[in-house]
Order: sequence, then structure tokens, then C-alpha cells
Amino acid sequence: MRTAWVLGWAVPAAWFLPLARTAFPGDEHVGFAATTAELTRLRASGDFDLVVGYSLGAHLLLAEPTAAGRARVALLAPFFAFPREDGLGGRVARTQVRHLARWVRREPAAALADFYARAGLQPAPTESGTPEDLAEGLIRLETGRVAPVLPPGWRAWCGADDALLDAAALHTLVPDVVVVPGATHHPAALIQALAEDTQ
Repeated sequence: MRTAWVLGWAVPAAWFLPLARTAFPGDEHVGFAATTAELTRLRASGDFDLVVGYSLGAHLLLAEPTAAGRARVALLAPFFAFPREDGLGGRVARTQVRHLARWVRREPAAALADFYARAGLQPAPTESGTPEDLAEGLIRLETGRVAPVLPPGWRAWCGADDALLDAAALHTLVPDVVVVPGATHHPAALIQALAEDTQ
């Protein structure tokens, strides 16, 4: 099986794809950063059997569902809007997203280390993407909003203990979002839930 992974903000393929290979050892895995340019690359990359969006990557796929082509689609840690004020799955205040954007420009290493710790992404990635990709992602996190609907046939999972997303609210908005007990924003348990679903 050939799987495309559209990753989260500041989550590099070198950190993420080993988790995917552990859960799906016989498959081919291709990582795409959570940017508009990478969605264009996804469209041009040929047929995939499965397209998986994680966090910001899930949000981008919800905003541009045709990017997945004819593949089956799964979303891990999705949200319809990231700021808590929008009531569409995010737990983080819009002012905190703006603060992070300023901090990333001034002190990227410290800002990213804090983000990874808050998100529970440990051990933390050692790379994070280009400054341009980070800036684009932060704008999307602050302002992006899509209708709280899963396209037909799409599946979604969110961790019950996610520090960035409100899994119960997501499940209330869209009952098809599966809440994974004990899972956090770290993708490992969510990838495992996907693997168990596809067996």
C-alpha cells in the first residue's frame, strides 16, 4: 500500500515517518509538509491508496479535500478551527497562537521546544521546517476555519487527552470522530488506532 502523510505544524517527515513505518511496516510512506505548496505536490505525486492528515495536515485536507484524489482518507488529531474561541475543536487561545508566531520569529529554538513540550511531542523533533513554512502554518492555525463536516467515507481519530484539541467537542460536532482513550496529540497512538482499523 502507498500512503501519503500530510504532517502537522513543525513536524518533520524524518521524525514522523518512522512511527508510520512501525505501524505499517510493509507499506510505502511519503511525507508532505502542511503547506499549500505541498498539497500541490501531493496532487501531482500520483495515486496513493491512503492519504492521512495529522493535525494541521488534517485541517488542510478538510479545507482542500480534492488534494487527496481518489484515495481513502484518514485524519489524525483533526480540527475545524484551531483557536479555542471558534468552538471548532481547538483548545488554544488565538492570542497564544499570535504569541507563538512572534516568539518563533525572535527565538525559534526556544519557541519550538516549548511547543513540542506542550503538545507532548517527545522526544522532540530536531528539525522543524523552513521559517516560511512555519509562518504559513501559524497564519493557518490562527485564521483557518472549515465547516465541521467529514466528507463521505473519511475517518478521523483524536486523543482523549490531547492538550491542544478538545476531543469531546470534536466528537459532539462530528460523531464520526473517534476518541482514543489515553491518547494525546502525539501521533503514535492515533497511528496505531488507524492501523487497527485498516487490518
